[in-house]
Amino acid sequence: MLPNVIAIGGIYLPIFLGFLTAAAVLYLALRWVLQRLHAYRLFWHPALAGAGVFVILLSTLLLFGP
Repeated sequence: MLPNVIAIGGIYLPIFLGFLTAAAVLYLALRWVLQRLHAYRLFWHPALAGAGVFVILLSTLLLFGP
């Protein structure tokens, strides 16, 4: 079972912040790859597609994370 908080230097942070950080790092890497492949041309609204990808990554981490 996961703890409710993580302590970094005596500061207690919610565990959700760790998942948000991991999802952001994964999203930035995936966005770089998609921009190199010009995959954002396929979407009508690239920013909305990026937000959808971030939500998918975050929910995947939350469901299948440690």
